[in-house]
Amino acid sequence: MPPEAPFGIPPDYEYAPRTGWTRRHWLAALERMLGGVLQCFGKEAVSPRIPASRDGDALARQLRNPGGVSEKLNRTMMLAATYMAATNRTTIEGFDGDIAAVYRRGIAASVRNPVPGKRSPETLRLCPGAHLALLLGWKHLYEPLDPETKARLAERLRENVTRFPNESNLLLFSMTPAMILERMGEDYDRGVSEGMFTRILNMYRGDGWFIDGWNQQFDNYNFWGFQLYLHLFMYFDRTWRERYGDAIRAITAMHETTVPYWFASDGAPIPKGRSLNYRFAAVSGIQWAQKSGLSSLSGGLARRIASGCLKYFLETHRCLRDDGILPIGYRSENTAVGEDYTDTGAPYWAGTGLVALTLPEDHSFWVESEQPTPADGAVIRRIAVRGAEMALKTGGSRGEARMYIAGEPFRHSTIWQAGSKYYQHAYSSSLGFALTGDLGPELSAGRTGVSPDGEVWAYRTRPRVRALNADSCLSEWDAWLARDRFEGLVVTKSFFLDRGELHVFTHHSSRPQYLRIGGWSARLRRNQIPTDFPGSETGDGPEAPRVEKEIGRMILSSDFNYSAMLQVAAVPMVSGRIACVTLPPREGFSHSHLFGGMSCWPVWTSDRPVDPGEPVAIFVDAALRAVEGAWTPPNTDHLAELTAGAIADLRMVGQEDAGREAPI
Repeated sequence: MPPEAPFGIPPDYEYAPRTGWTRRHWLAALERMLGGVLQCFGKEAVSPRIPASRDGDALARQLRNPGGVSEKLNRTMMLAATYMAATNRTTIEGFDGDIAAVYRRGIAASVRNPVPGKRSPETLRLCPGAHLALLLGWKHLYEPLDPETKARLAERLRENVTRFPNESNLLLFSMTPAMILERMGEDYDRGVSEGMFTRILNMYRGDGWFIDGWNQQFDNYNFWGFQLYLHLFMYFDRTWRERYGDAIRAITAMHETTVPYWFASDGAPIPKGRSLNYRFAAVSGIQWAQKSGLSSLSGGLARRIASGCLKYFLETHRCLRDDGILPIGYRSENTAVGEDYTDTGAPYWAGTGLVALTLPEDHSFWVESEQPTPADGAVIRRIAVRGAEMALKTGGSRGEARMYIAGEPFRHSTIWQAGSKYYQHAYSSSLGFALTGDLGPELSAGRTGVSPDGEVWAYRTRPRVRALNADSCLSEWDAWLARDRFEGLVVTKSFFLDRGELHVFTHHSSRPQYLRIGGWSARLRRNQIPTDFPGSETGDGPEAPRVEKEIGRMILSSDFNYSAMLQVAAVPMVSGRIACVTLPPREGFSHSHLFGGMSCWPVWTSDRPVDPGEPVAIFVDAALRAVEGAWTPPNTDHLAELTAGAIADLRMVGQEDAGREAPI
């Protein structure tokens, strides 16, 4: 299939001047995914046997909360429901059977027993994916069920409604069955769901953003997950729409002010946080907002963002395997991306990112011409998102989107590769980041660090915001949060420049300590993956980083991108060395970079213990080789000026937190 004809359908750049994608491309993508899943159903099977990953077995061996057979059934059911709602068909080319009948068989098997108190991978039950599927595919999935199955379904849904998960996005999963029961005309305790709605709204933090309750984080998942469900509720539940519609409309308007900054000109979202293998689910929230009618985005802009994201994953990087399976990974199959709950059915939550197919063909989403996003413009644009303790930057010649983390209260610092996915100073749509696979060691890439002996390190963990603007932030973190018996407060003033970032940092401790900071990761080719590196003729490798090094400066280059680091003069000047760290994949994983391949990055480390309050200034930058063939040094006079102002800000922090120890 030539790249100019995704899914064999020519692009239409008159209708879609940015992506070339039409509704036909969307439907073809859905059919390809659904067709791959349907081939995994055996005769009379109640759940698809999605094949194991071909990318190592380490993740599968260490799963603690696998979705199992239920997740495979439930999440792929969303694909089927979307297809049937969009086409009013229950058959598809290449599958000899009735799609609705296959999934009704799974529903009937899932409701035979009560909802288990403890989740088992082999216990079949209905969970969130099936709830969404029933609402979307009512005509084909619910109405033909026999009376006994409908009665059992009502019992199982009541059990779900009265389940009390922890105070997080899981509340949304327990609220959805209420809408199904309402539509069935069944009795249930409405008050329980009303209370959950209030608890969800209490998680709102401003600028359209919700914090994930008990988990206490801002990330890829709650960027779009809360929007998906709130607009699902507004669309299907009249009572909630009348009560909360105005509030949700206002929240959505603020959220959709920031959404366009999250996506690059090539459609890539900024990868930050967990559940990145859900891929184009990132655009499900804006599609449900279009469906509810409470969106502030024009149809043309919403489709530009959504089509761009679909194109990025499905066409540019071909995230589907040749057999139509959507594997664990990001651009391609990569189990290092997964968490301790990422089973082979998990990636199919991406199906929520195709729900716009259920909009009428004459809806403005499909009728209006695509409109440009901030990333499409020649001017660099920035926005501070204080409700989520971050800033976003996009546009310009690079066309990428970057996120700057001023604060990240995520409480689970020892799981889900939190250091790499949550605590870096910045994230990029085009650069990705280094990964070790779940339960791997802490990495210095993109983070500040402190050490009493220069051997054992604590790296940036649960940073707190002290000040945030569109072009800079002041943040801090405690060493004892990262490592027991460590002490010290690390404070950083970061500047978000047109090209690159300047980080001026120090520590406040009871004694001198070594300081460190890691730069952007460079992606190295491995011979196990098809190459998508500009200028590289084959995927034979592995590739070694090319290193240009001078005193106080290092430039790492690969066929994919470069990563630069420069120490900026400060008074007094802290001596240090810049080294290159290369990260091979851990045993049982094939990759150590989000996009596939291996990672390397520059890291600056002080030569001696640094006195409390003594500042260090480091400039970092990175870009794709296809966009910028070589690194252009920054204006050092400007960096020195910024550094001088930052030192004054660091001193203002003072010594009030010096030597602060972990609470007992």
